Amino acid sequence: MIVFDIIVGGEVKETLRPNTSRLKEIHDFINAQMRLMRSKYGYEVRVMRRILY
Repeated sequence: MIVFDIIVGGEVKETLRPNTSRLKEIHDFINAQMRLMRSKYGYEVRVMRRILY
């Protein structure tokens, strides 16, 4: 499973877990969530991807 960590100021604030494993749906999900995260935390938001086994 692929999860995405939202990092603000070097600290992990949230972890996003998409419900699907299809790449197109993950792409749409992350783009929508990034709009929300920028309005919530500002433009200093970084996204790091990691895989959970």
